[in-house]
Amino acid sequence: MTKILNNCLSMLMKKKALVTGANGFVGSNLVRALLKKGYEVTCMIRRTSDLSSLEDLPVSFKYADYRSIPSLHDACKDQKIIFHIAAKVRELTEKRYFDANVEVTRNLLEAVKGSSIEKLIFLSTQAAAGPSAGLEPKKETCVCNPVSYYGKSKLEAERVVREECPVPWIIIRPPSVYGSYDRDFLKYFKLVKNHLAPLVGFKKNYLSLVYVEDLVRLILLAAENGEVKNQIFFAGDGNIYKFEDFIVAVEKAMGKKVIKLHIPIFLSYLLALFNEGMKYFTKKQAIINMQKVKEMRQCYWLCSIEKAHELLDYQPHYSLQEGVSKTYTWYKEHKWL
Repeated sequence: MTKILNNCLSMLMKKKALVTGANGFVGSNLVRALLKKGYEVTCMIRRTSDLSSLEDLPVSFKYADYRSIPSLHDACKDQKIIFHIAAKVRELTEKRYFDANVEVTRNLLEAVKGSSIEKLIFLSTQAAAGPSAGLEPKKETCVCNPVSYYGKSKLEAERVVREECPVPWIIIRPPSVYGSYDRDFLKYFKLVKNHLAPLVGFKKNYLSLVYVEDLVRLILLAAENGEVKNQIFFAGDGNIYKFEDFIVAVEKAMGKKVIKLHIPIFLSYLLALFNEGMKYFTKKQAIINMQKVKEMRQCYWLCSIEKAHELLDYQPHYSLQEGVSKTYTWYKEHKWL
C-alpha cells in the first residue's frame, strides 16, 4: 500500500510545471494545454507583465527577477519540469538581445541546479538555424547560419542549454507561428480586411509555418517522452509555402479579395532605417527594423519535421486553411478584428 501511495504521489509531483513567458503568445497557449492535461501550472512572470491572456485561469504566479539567480531558484522550488518560453524577439541593440535571450537562460540554468526540476524544454526558433540553401528543408544536423541578432542570440542560448543544463533538455525550433493571442500575423488579417496585401520584394519567398496548437502539441510530446532527451527538433506543419499562400488562406477565411502590392526591398530598408532612428526617441523597436529586413530578404525559410515525426511521433493536426480559419474566428470572438 505504501509503495502504491508513493507512486501516486510521484505521478502527481511530475504534473507540476513552471512556464516562463507564460503571458505571451505561445506561453499562454501552452498554459491552457497543460491545464487541460491535468498539470499544476506555475507562471513565472515579471511584476510589470500584462496578464490579460491568463485571466481567470487556475494557475499560480511567481514574480521572478531574471537577473537574480536566488529569485529564479525560488521559482523553481517544488517544480518538476520547466518550459522556458520567455524571449525577446525585438530589442534595441545586439547586446540587449544577448542579455535577454542568453544571459537570462544562463541564469535560469544556474537556478535549476539543486532544485527539484527534472527536465527542461527550451523554445528556440528557426531563426537560430538560419535560412535553408534552397527548397530542401533544413534539418537539425545542418550547419546553422543565423542572419539576425535575434537568431544569433537564440543560437547562443541553445549552446548554453546544451553545455550547461544540469538536467535532461529538449530544444524546439518553430518557424513562423500563427494562432490565438498572436499580434504579428494579426496585422495581415487587418490589411486583408481592408483589401490590401503588401509583399516585400519581387522574388518568391518560401517558408515553413505552424499553427500554435500544433506547436504546443509538439512541446508536450517532447515534455512527456521519457526516453528522448538532449535533442533538438524543428517544428512546423510539414509543408512548403509561399507567403502568398498565407494571404490566400486569410482571404478565404475572411471572404475578402485583396490587391497584392509588391514593395521593393530597398523601400523596406528605408523604412527600417527610419525606424532605427526613431527607436532612440520611442525606446521601442519597430516590427520593421534592419534585423527583420535581413530575415525578410532571405528566400528560403524551410525546415524539416522528419526527426520530430520519427522520435516523438509528431503529426500536425491542422492544415494552413484550418489554422488560419480558427485564428480568424478567435480574433473575431475576442474583438481583435
